[in-house]
Amino acid sequence: MASSPPPPSPGTSPVKLSDCIEDLLKFTLSTYAPPASQLSLSRDYCSRLLQHDQALPDAPAGPGAGGVPAYPLYKHLARALDRSINSRTYSKAPEYESVSDASFPADGSLGEEEREKEWQRAIAEKGSILLDTLGSVEFELHVQEPYLTQLASGRKSVEGRCAAGAYNLFGPGSVLLFNKCLLMEVRDVRKYPSFSEMLRAEGLSSVLPGVESVEEGVQIYRRFYTEEKELSNGVLGISVSKPDRQPHACLADVLSGLGCEGVGGLVGMVHTAGTVADALPPPRSSLVASCMNPLRPDVKGCFLTDAARALDKHVNRSSEGWWGRLCGSASVKNSRALEVVNRLLNQCCWMNAHMLQPNEGVFEIRVREGYGARWSLDGSKFIGFLEPYTEDGYSRRWHN
Repeated sequence: MASSPPPPSPGTSPVKLSDCIEDLLKFTLSTYAPPASQLSLSRDYCSRLLQHDQALPDAPAGPGAGGVPAYPLYKHLARALDRSINSRTYSKAPEYESVSDASFPADGSLGEEEREKEWQRAIAEKGSILLDTLGSVEFELHVQEPYLTQLASGRKSVEGRCAAGAYNLFGPGSVLLFNKCLLMEVRDVRKYPSFSEMLRAEGLSSVLPGVESVEEGVQIYRRFYTEEKELSNGVLGISVSKPDRQPHACLADVLSGLGCEGVGGLVGMVHTAGTVADALPPPRSSLVASCMNPLRPDVKGCFLTDAARALDKHVNRSSEGWWGRLCGSASVKNSRALEVVNRLLNQCCWMNAHMLQPNEGVFEIRVREGYGARWSLDGSKFIGFLEPYTEDGYSRRWHN
């Protein structure tokens, strides 16, 4: 059986938030959710941030990637947190900044300024603690599961490595960051001629919990180190303990200070009167699929989709011709409607989830010109396209 590549020599300080925020956020949302911690976000909310879109490949959350964010959303949140914490300012991405324009529904929510002050404090104060915590790191290491979980729980208290490279710089008090999310402090470092002697001296339960024999433990290390390297360099038994201050706990404090509305703002959601505080953008695949549902599946010869029928209502409402033309066969109209939907999904700069009536919530998006579309909150039902918002829009039948 081919051996795994040996663990690289440990990374050294300084640790940049941008290099670890994605892994750190994933770890925090995955293992630091209620009821196990003080994180104020619900387990369901954390799960939705981590959710993958099964119908679409994960898309990178690169700079300037506007529109409805692709799943998983935590990657977009990580980029926004990195930008905000490093600047010490609650900062939405420029493509999602609030647009002061009559084409958008006004923000009628109360206390928005006070909430943003709270979010600013969470970023500035709690974020600074996170940066200081990462600043204390001297070396970075990586371990596979289940060893990361065992280190975090305290079951594993000794890490074994070949005595090569920067590992020889480890000493009592050295601060280690495992897998970009777990902080450990070195208590002692002891050198041995081989892994078998290290395992016997330190104890299997401390080094490799769950492994039943020294021979089995040696085979685990053999996946990473050849016998020649082991014998020529020797082996270190690195005794570690977990300090109280942890980067994932610091990040949990930041997220708790932001709450659902603050977190939602960082992934592009806006807040108006009636906003659903814990709503998040639905998966893109759901939004597209619901638009392409057949308008009348039980009517023979009716091939139009819901989006094509909705577009037919709007093409003549824009004096600027924003919706374009709609003509030809049902197939051509359906394709044209899909183009419009994708244009809105890719270019929107305004996203909101709000209640139209007590029992009817909608997910709404708009592009900078004010045109948009609505779906049900979960994206499973397409409701229709939207004209730019105006106070007298209804009386003018939304012509502009």
